[in-house]
Amino acid sequence: MARTPSTPQPSFPRKRESRDVACHGKTSMDSRLRGNDEQRQSPSPLDDCCKDKWLTTTLGGLITLQRGFDITKAAQSNGVYPVVSSSGITSFHDRHMAKGPGVVIGRKGTLGTAFFIRGDFWPHDTTLWVKDFKGNDEEFIYYLLKSIPLERLDSGSANPTLNRNYAHLLRIAAPIPAVQKKIAYVLFTLDAKIDLNNRINAELEALAKTIYDYWFVQFDFPDANGRPYKSSGGKMVWNEVLKREIPAGWTDGVLTDIANITMGQSPAGDSYNEEGHGVVFFQGSTDFGTRSPDVRMYTTAPGRMAREGDVLVSVRAPVGTLNIADRACCIGRGLAALNSKNGSGGYLYRVMADFKQIFDRRSSEGTTFGSITKGDLFGLKVLIPDTRTLQSHARMANEWIRSSALRDKENRELTRLRDWLLPLLMNGQVRVA
Repeated sequence: MARTPSTPQPSFPRKRESRDVACHGKTSMDSRLRGNDEQRQSPSPLDDCCKDKWLTTTLGGLITLQRGFDITKAAQSNGVYPVVSSSGITSFHDRHMAKGPGVVIGRKGTLGTAFFIRGDFWPHDTTLWVKDFKGNDEEFIYYLLKSIPLERLDSGSANPTLNRNYAHLLRIAAPIPAVQKKIAYVLFTLDAKIDLNNRINAELEALAKTIYDYWFVQFDFPDANGRPYKSSGGKMVWNEVLKREIPAGWTDGVLTDIANITMGQSPAGDSYNEEGHGVVFFQGSTDFGTRSPDVRMYTTAPGRMAREGDVLVSVRAPVGTLNIADRACCIGRGLAALNSKNGSGGYLYRVMADFKQIFDRRSSEGTTFGSITKGDLFGLKVLIPDTRTLQSHARMANEWIRSSALRDKENRELTRLRDWLLPLLMNGQVRVA
């Protein structure tokens, strides 16, 4: 089909020489989308050795994309079927419009982001969904769509929009379904391990919060006889500073009584780099990940440092957001780093999580926190339990933090491996035996 000004025809390259382990060449994102004219004019080694297992076609020849169905929040009834928008599952409805398993990609707003849905679902109007897989493996199609820079097909309107007619014209190469299943199995195995680690960490986080609430909010920590303190008649005394009753022997204080605090300070701008020179640098909460920050920037002139295991707190909006440093790092003026003075890092983290809830609640009530000053942070009023209770709690909580950190580190390595393998498997540079 001839290219016309009104119908852009981006292409996806044919496959390069397949290798069982890796490929020494590199392909830019631009060339993957534009294609390579020289390659198209001459047969590739893959065409010679694997022509019975791969085919060159268009995306529309492989699958059929369909625009989703409009539905307002008011029109939805609580149910079990996920409503999938361009940002993922946003709600649930009592009806579905598509049978699972299915694949959905962002059409409007967030373009090209792919989601795999196991069961029946409602694809929202802001998405495109695969109406017909044409005999291809659903999981493979999900990863194929993830590997294509579909966001570059923005039709140019004020609100970013992906036109399925343009997407259908993309030239791609894909293996036969038997090979598709092997590729998808490798990638889904990695994702399944990542998901398992995330679920374990989420359950540990929920357990840690439950124990913290039980011990330090309800005050039913184990007494000297192993019985719940308050429920068993443990003595409670009124604390005028905290404006509540607390266990006898406990007291009040400020955050600096239980934590060493380092306020961040941004290095000189000309020291920043993305090439890995110097020390990892986190400017603020925009660098935060699920548990630990994502490495984006380095500095050759580090100033204020955080240690591995420190609680990182955002001191600028959104104030109080938390992460845990998974390495020694330089911190900018948007962050503060805290570590426990008595080895009770788990207690310190939960105290700061409580403050985050307070800041969020006040913000929802109309009190906007653009930042928190050093004096305000240092002077936050805290409950200080007795040493025996803190040590007992630390033996549990610190182990949970350690194991969660190991799973988080493993997930980062698995994610890097998956993201490295994805384009290589999708363009034939790595083969699955």
